[in-house]
Amino acid sequence: MTPLTKLESHLQSRRVLRIPGRRKLIRAAVAVVVREDENGLSVLLTERARREADPWSGDMSFPGGRLQAGDAGGGAAACRETSEETGLCLDEHHRIGRLHDRITRAHRQPRPMVVSPFVYRYPENAGAFTLNHEVENTVWIPLAFLAAKKNRSKMNWKMGRIKIPVPCYDYQQYRVWGLTLLMLDELLRSANT
Repeated sequence: MTPLTKLESHLQSRRVLRIPGRRKLIRAAVAVVVREDENGLSVLLTERARREADPWSGDMSFPGGRLQAGDAGGGAAACRETSEETGLCLDEHHRIGRLHDRITRAHRQPRPMVVSPFVYRYPENAGAFTLNHEVENTVWIPLAFLAAKKNRSKMNWKMGRIKIPVPCYDYQQYRVWGLTLLMLDELLRSANT
């Protein structure tokens, strides 16, 4: 069994936790894109473009965004947003599973937002990425790098005047932390089960 097949099998055999009442909240979806390469399994992350009004400016994230009225659901939104942001075309037959819903705060609003992560297999013969104005760069990070405890460190996250130590990864020139790190932790557990 290949690492990708093993991950798919685990994701499809488990129960996914969905936030109760999520349909009444602001909703977003992300695409967790994985591929097998010389490093084993690797995951695609995007570096958000640096914009003054964006609180997540320059952060590492999965491609994705808010659900729109025309989206058939979270998976459709994740595919649409991934195509818009990176030019990578995903569809339902690339989906291998789902991770647990996560709750965060909506951009520019103190209201809660539910983020649903959908896991996709990187399409064979996918072309080069075509990044839009929201994305500065893309990077494939090996899951083996993320699984090595020596690669995990701490950073100080500022909340007003308070500095809170939070876990992070520094991969090349990229720092991964926050909600993206929580989703990666769940992906790692699924890949190593």
